[in-house]
Amino acid sequence: MCGIFGFSKKIDVDKNFENIFSDIKKIVNLSSSRGSDTFGISFYNNKENFIYKLNQKPEKAVKNPEFKNFISNNLKKNKNNELMLIGQNRLVTNGSKFSYLNNQPLITENIVGIHNGIFTNLDHSPSDKTINYESFNVKSDSLIFFEELSKIANSENFIEKYIKYINSMIGNFSIAFFLNNEKKIFISSNCGSLYYYYDNEFFAFASEKKILEFYLKDSKIHDYKNKNIKKCLNNTIIYDLNSKNINIIDHSSDDINKFNNLTNNNFKLKIHHNLDEEKSRLKNLKKCSKCILPETYPFIKFDEKNICNFCNEYEKQKFKGEEELNKIFSKHRSNNEKVDCIVGLSGGRDSCYGLHLIKKKYKMNPIAYTYDWGLTTDVSRINASKVCGKLGIEHIIRSADIEKKRKFVNMNLFAWLNRPHLGMLPIIQAGDKGFYEYGRKISKEINVKLMIQCTGYQLEQREFFLGFAGIDQKIKNNQSLYSYNLFNKFRMLYWYSLQFLLNPKYINAALFDNFKGFIYSFVRKDSFLHLYNYETWNENTIIKVLNEEYNWKDDISYGKNQWRMGDGQTAFNNFVYYTIAGFSEYDNFRSNQIREGLISREEALKLCKEDNRTRYDTLKNFSDIIGFNLDDVLSKISCLPKLY
Repeated sequence: MCGIFGFSKKIDVDKNFENIFSDIKKIVNLSSSRGSDTFGISFYNNKENFIYKLNQKPEKAVKNPEFKNFISNNLKKNKNNELMLIGQNRLVTNGSKFSYLNNQPLITENIVGIHNGIFTNLDHSPSDKTINYESFNVKSDSLIFFEELSKIANSENFIEKYIKYINSMIGNFSIAFFLNNEKKIFISSNCGSLYYYYDNEFFAFASEKKILEFYLKDSKIHDYKNKNIKKCLNNTIIYDLNSKNINIIDHSSDDINKFNNLTNNNFKLKIHHNLDEEKSRLKNLKKCSKCILPETYPFIKFDEKNICNFCNEYEKQKFKGEEELNKIFSKHRSNNEKVDCIVGLSGGRDSCYGLHLIKKKYKMNPIAYTYDWGLTTDVSRINASKVCGKLGIEHIIRSADIEKKRKFVNMNLFAWLNRPHLGMLPIIQAGDKGFYEYGRKISKEINVKLMIQCTGYQLEQREFFLGFAGIDQKIKNNQSLYSYNLFNKFRMLYWYSLQFLLNPKYINAALFDNFKGFIYSFVRKDSFLHLYNYETWNENTIIKVLNEEYNWKDDISYGKNQWRMGDGQTAFNNFVYYTIAGFSEYDNFRSNQIREGLISREEALKLCKEDNRTRYDTLKNFSDIIGFNLDDVLSKISCLPKLY
């Protein structure tokens, strides 16, 4: 079960901060034997409550410089020298540990609390019985308990109602909480997994007697002389910071009314937590005044008008035009319905609409091909099927060894987590680079020379992929990867090789596959016709045609923006970029839309707010396919140092 703990004392915070911080680390580390999935503490300070929660092992969390800064910056605001602290090391039983709301201390309207145990008569089960109790969308029993308790927090005879409420609980519990308007710590237990120590100057509690005893012996803020540690069993202890007294309430007592003497000070407890600070830093990121790229974007510079160099150097896409495209098609077009071209079909909107144009507008006779490398989504398969069926186009599928490919993704992902670097993140999708190579192979097999990829639209350019690897490769008119200059290709090879040496985890069974991905992308000559180098792009027309003629199916798990919806790893990569750097592929995409004059900056900001929401269901599907614990991985990523 979880380990809960806390202590309270009137003490000069400025003079004793290092000793206080030492005590916090000591009791956290001692309690971690009972739970190490997540960590959190809450401390009271002058009508405010400060909460720090992290999806990280407690021993690591207390070593995090941000943790000490948070404690120091907020505890030293205490001018009344009043210290009240509670905390928990969580062992997850229900409610995802990646959910900030489920992790403790729990925040409700009137109460901040911690809980150890399991309530069995609270309805925390999901309506969809296929969802696991640890699902992201499931509230923990602890949160439901404190939400219900919060409803009676400001009512008359709170103590009486509180005792009645906890007596109705089925299961075992040990809890502690701060009540709005009160300088008090409440602790209760019906199972005895809660011990407390009290003298006239100091109050402390923990889930086990030995934990509390070891903590008190090493405490630097209190001289432990009185060894009278007591068990909290079937009673509630209320420690009052003002009077430095405790009240003990027997849960079976008939005389509870005498304890309903709460002070009910007329103030609202303000809540501040570390997530607020992170959100504030993210919100205050300096961004280009023309596009929405932030200061964390690689190689970005701002001029005196706060316009970035990417905007100043941007050249709108110069489409080669339908006439030029028709000239090429006329050299290959057959007049007897014989196959005259091969078209890459991912099942996304670009390729499905492109196939429509090639067949209907340009009267070509294509064969479509798809390379399924293990992360092709079901929705993209459905869309590809609809379009090919309606157009009467043969669809060739080439499948990788799916089990092996997914294993390689798993290896690359955990190798990356061993030494996280944003420049190496694209290695997770290195296995999809065979898409082009299979196009070359099929072209030879069916003896068709014209190979078409429905790519080439400049909005998709993403300089930051290489920028995070330290390479400033300017991308103009949506260059193909093959056309990058030779010097930068050698720099890339050197940089990637260095990363492999610095992180031996990359030297695994996926190594050769990763190397092939580099060769397919940057070395093999690009002999494809990129459709959107010629055809202009009109998103409204594309959506209209796909919906009306093919009953196009959106992947709702990706949100309103269906760009990249056919790639199973997209949501994961963008979660990482946004978490660490404060922007994602979508910010890049929307910024290019601004530069092309397609949307306003205000529209882009609004759209990106939706684009960058955590797509938990999509992430869960990715983790299930690849085979890893999603909450563990997301929690590790959330704890990585930020660029902002």
